[in-house]
Amino acid sequence: RLAAHSRSSLCLQLRLRNIASSPPHGYSFNYSTMKRAAIVLFLSTVASVDALGFRDLVERATHKKFGPAAATTENAGAAAGLQDQQEGRQLQSDNCWGDQTPAVAWHPVYSAGFTNGYCRFTVDCNSPSYPSEAACCKGAYAGQVTGYCVQQLPSPPTTSPTDAGGLDVYYPDYATAWPEAGCLNKRPMPSGRPTYSTMLACCKGAYGGQVSGKCLSMLPSPPTTSPTTSGGMADFWYPDYDTAWPVAGCSNKLPLPYRNKNDRPNYSSQVACCKGAYAGQMSGKCLSELESPPTTSPTGVGGLDVWYPDYDTAWTVAGCINDSPLPSGRPT
Repeated sequence: RLAAHSRSSLCLQLRLRNIASSPPHGYSFNYSTMKRAAIVLFLSTVASVDALGFRDLVERATHKKFGPAAATTENAGAAAGLQDQQEGRQLQSDNCWGDQTPAVAWHPVYSAGFTNGYCRFTVDCNSPSYPSEAACCKGAYAGQVTGYCVQQLPSPPTTSPTDAGGLDVYYPDYATAWPEAGCLNKRPMPSGRPTYSTMLACCKGAYGGQVSGKCLSMLPSPPTTSPTTSGGMADFWYPDYDTAWPVAGCSNKLPLPYRNKNDRPNYSSQVACCKGAYAGQMSGKCLSELESPPTTSPTGVGGLDVWYPDYDTAWTVAGCINDSPLPSGRPT
């Protein structure tokens, strides 16, 4: 190919020389210009031929030296790409993105919110799956106050699964006025409430001294009033502050005329109450209400066990006595 192009260039050069030796009529020809044009034409022809030949040479050398290895590398790359593509399809299938559809199962319906959430038997790629509706409710809606999920079961419980009757602990009903309140084990239990193992323990701990006896009246076998001795009487005695002090005494009647047991002093017996709350009562009203009252306030043999000055007698002839009753305001 190179020789053919060289012959063509040589013929062209000879033709240019003939034209230069006998130029056409009226044409002024510069020989040096013609020579330069012939050289440029020749070089351009050789360059194009050499470029074609060099490209063929490189292609042959590359194929000969790297052809099998390049083909192997290319095939390996294609195989790796195919494997990655297959693995991607498998991952997509596991996440509901591929061609394979997962099995139908029970899924929580998050779009309904937690309060009114429930489970549905369907195919869902965006929520966990459970083998049964009950398992779905327990796993996805544990602690649901409304119990809406379990109420959708074929045989739903009346509330969220609990022991019979509600919670296994009792708490005070602070939402109700204290005189009318009791203890509950209903769900949900409000936050911050103390808990007791039984209703009776709750009534004793949270409503001790409740005059109305409302809490105890809610027991399965309620007493007629707050726990007392027989006859509707308390097992302690308290002073009757609603009556004037000179004519008042001690009582153990129920209901208490005050809200809490400790709002007034209480005593284990009536005589202890009279001595503690009505000591010095000149009328002796409190002691006169005893089952076996003394004729006067209890004293030691011969009078009181304390002595006081006899202000009723002239000072010059007066002394100290222990006669009952002890006048008010006398030092002893």
